[in-house]
Amino acid sequence: MSAAAKSGGRPAGFKAVGEVLEGYLAASGLGESLERLGAMDEWAGTVGARVSAVTRPVEVRGDTLVVEVLSSAWLTELSMMKGLILERLNSRRADAPIGDIRFRLAEKVG
Repeated sequence: MSAAAKSGGRPAGFKAVGEVLEGYLAASGLGESLERLGAMDEWAGTVGARVSAVTRPVEVRGDTLVVEVLSSAWLTELSMMKGLILERLNSRRADAPIGDIRFRLAEKVG
C-alpha cells in the first residue's frame, strides 16, 4: 500500500487542516479558552428564562465567567446560587470547566 493511500489519500508529510488546527489549539491552550467561551452561549439555557432576563454574560477571564446583573437584589440571590449554576455549566464541559462566576452590577445605560 502506498504512503498516500495509508494517509487517506494525502501525500506523505501532509496533514489535514483540522488536525493541524486541533494540535495548535491544544498546544497553545486556546482550545480550553474557546470551550469556556461556549458558557456564554449556554448561559440562558443553563439558568432559565427568568434569570437570563436579568443577567448578561459579558466575558470569560481565564476560567472565570463574568456576568452582569440588573439589580443588587438579583446580585445577592445569584451569588447564593453560584455553586448550582457552576455545576450546571460544567456538566457540559469536562475538559475546560468554568472555575468561578463573578457577578457584577450592570452599569446603567443612557
